[in-house]
Order: sequence, then structure tokens, then C-alpha cells
Amino acid sequence: MRRERATRAALLTYPPEVRAQVGPEMTATLLDASAGSRTRFLRELAVIARTGLRLRGERTTVVGARRILADGVCLAGVWLMTLDLSTLGAQTVRGFHDPLLAPWSMVLVGAALALALVGHDRVAGAAALAWTAARFPLLLDHHPGMGLVVAAVTVPSVACFVVLVVAPRRRAPDPRRLAWLVVPLTLVATFGPPQSDQSALLFVLVAIAVLLVVVYALATLATDPRIAIAGAVPLLTVSAGSAALLTLSALLVLATAMARLHQLRRQVLI
Repeated sequence: MRRERATRAALLTYPPEVRAQVGPEMTATLLDASAGSRTRFLRELAVIARTGLRLRGERTTVVGARRILADGVCLAGVWLMTLDLSTLGAQTVRGFHDPLLAPWSMVLVGAALALALVGHDRVAGAAALAWTAARFPLLLDHHPGMGLVVAAVTVPSVACFVVLVVAPRRRAPDPRRLAWLVVPLTLVATFGPPQSDQSALLFVLVAIAVLLVVVYALATLATDPRIAIAGAVPLLTVSAGSAALLTLSALLVLATAMARLHQLRRQVLI
């Protein structure tokens, strides 16, 4: 049973359609070939994982570096909308009153996020740009004398929303993706109400989820840097003008992702 679970975990390195086609056969072959030999099982398991990663890398290469970069930035725009909607919702639940928390603001960014999740990136990006343009003067009034900081935080979001408009992701619309709205709802439930045992538990769960995303992004950086790019851009936005360590970490991830994209481009040319 442990070997079967380990094999299924190794097969996760393969693309889903390949895993569905050959996964059961590969599992049966590996278990039969390595019966009674733990060393051989581990060696073959490593071969499976390495082959799966190489296959993912080859498929990423076919897509092209520009498309990968655009997809990562588009996903970063979706994550930024999620953070913005979660922040507005949490502050509203806490009872804050501010022009930045106007109902139209939450409705507009919520609609943009829903459109992006379904698959309408162009319309979502346009809505997010309109929301940002209407909100920017309010941010300047709310933070007098901090125009440069406000701009530094806003520019990455604007760049991501522009990419959503001019280079949307290539995927068919699917309303079932609206289930991802559970993420901002969970964040609002975690950080909105006063501290309690329930919110403390939710905070732990959110922290674990974030850690898992970071681990996954780093694990797939060599074969598909889109998740790493998507995570680095919001991290850079959140840390702008404050946490130097977070800023450096985000820049390091972006630099590594760009280096990997350069390698992918060379592979395509070859």
C-alpha cells in the first residue's frame, strides 16, 4: 500500500492526460518489477519522477517562453484581484468606513475576479483597470504625501491587468471555476472577524495552504515557471516599500523564472 501511494505521488509529475492514459499500467509494472527489492523500487520511482518532469518541461517548451510569461502574469493579476477583494471584504466585516470600501468598488473587483476565473480574461482585465483608475485618486487622498509608494504598489497590478487584456490565457470558459471564489471568502472569514478560536484555526489552514503553494511553485519552477511568476508579482506588490526580505525574495523568484524562460526559448530555437 505504501509503494502504491509513493508511485501515485511520483506520477503526479506527469501531465494529467498522460497520467490518466498510462498511470495504472506504469504503477502495475513498477510494483511487479521491483517486488522484493526496496532499492530497485526507489531507483525506478526516481526514474518515473524524472521522466515526468522532463515531459512537462518539453510541453512547456512547445508553448513558448512568451506565452508562459504572459500566462504567469495573467495568473498574477487574478491573484491580485483575490487579495484586493479579500482585503476590502475583511475591512468591511471589521466595520471600517472609508470611500475605498464603497459597495461599487467591491462589486467591480468581484465581477472582474469572477470573469477571470470563468475564462473571460480580456473583459476581466478591462474591468480591473477601470476599478484601479477609479480607486487611484481615493488612494492618494487616503495616503497624503505618499504618492510614490501608492504608485509603486499600483503599477504591478496595472501591468498584470493590461496583460490580461492584450494577451489573455488560451482556455475555454468554464463556470465551474467560480468555485475558486471560496478562496477570498475564506480569507475574509479568517481576517475579518475579531480573533477567536475559529479564526485562529482558519489562519493556520490558510498559512498551510500558502506554504503548499510556495512548495509547489518552487518544485515546478524548472519545468513550468508560471506559478512562481504568479506568486512573485503579488509578493513584490505587498512588500513594496516595506519588507526588504520579501522584496528580495520576490525579485529572486522572478529572476530565476526569467532565466528558466530564457532557457526554454533557446530550446525552442534549437
